Formats: sequence, structure tokens, C-alpha cells
Amino acid sequence: MVGSVVNATNKETVPARLRRRRTAKLDGPHPIDIHVGARIRHRRAIVGLNQTELALKVGVTFQSIQKYESGANRVSASRLQEIARILDVPVSHFFEGLEGGEPVPATAGERLSSQEIRDLNAAYAAITDKALRTAVLHLLKSFAEKSDADPTALMLSLSE
Repeated sequence: MVGSVVNATNKETVPARLRRRRTAKLDGPHPIDIHVGARIRHRRAIVGLNQTELALKVGVTFQSIQKYESGANRVSASRLQEIARILDVPVSHFFEGLEGGEPVPATAGERLSSQEIRDLNAAYAAITDKALRTAVLHLLKSFAEKSDADPTALMLSLSE
């Protein structure tokens, strides 16, 4: 039957028009809304904005930003476009990491805390010498390639 599904409870075929719609109240936030919110939070932290600063730039309350980031409220297309512009990323950035409409596990970079991201960003931005910044970037990339190595051995190899 077109437009029908098998009811998992009693294995009957249920027409699509009779299925209960997913609701945030009963089912919690949709996984994609949670993913988009997490990507907003992650990018906001990288840029160095707090929720209030982003809210002022977007023209909403900081509570709205909190709800977007938690997935409790969905972000409209126009609002997501505005957030993307402010955070200097394409809208597609917020959907990266979705496969078949479902979030995939976070990468190591996405597991960083907001404070770690802010500290790293501030320290890197404070390096005024471009050659030194480039050297630090190459150093960090080499650390990332050997992230499973013993930290002491890694530091010793760099001092050689």
C-alpha cells in the first residue's frame, strides 16, 4: 500500500495519514534540530561570541539563542541565513555531519569545550607575527596527525 508503514507494536500496516506526527512536546527535539543547534554553538564559540552578543546581532533574545542551540526551538530558514552571515559560514555548515538525515558522531574538534575553543582562538589571534602563526598552525597540525601518540614522546621528538 502506497504511503503506509508497518506499525512496530502490532505489525499491522498503518496508512501514513493515520500515523501520529512527531512532536517536540512528546518526542523531544528532533535530532537534526539538536545537530544544527550544536553547530551554531560550536561556530559561535570559535568566533568568540557569547549568546547575548549573537542575539543582539541577530535581533533576538539570548534565550532564543539558547533554545536554538539546545534544539528546543527550530531555527527558521531566514534566521539561519542571518546567523550564518554573522558567523561567517555558509548555511550548509550547520548541516555538515549529517548522513541520511541523521547526525554522525562528533569529531575530536567538535568535542572541545567552548572555553577551550575560545582560549585557543584568543591565543592564536594574539600572535602578531605571521610566520610564527604559520609555524604554530603547522605544529598543531602535526600534533593532530599524531594524536594517539604519547604526549611526552611527542614533545621530545619536537625538541630534536
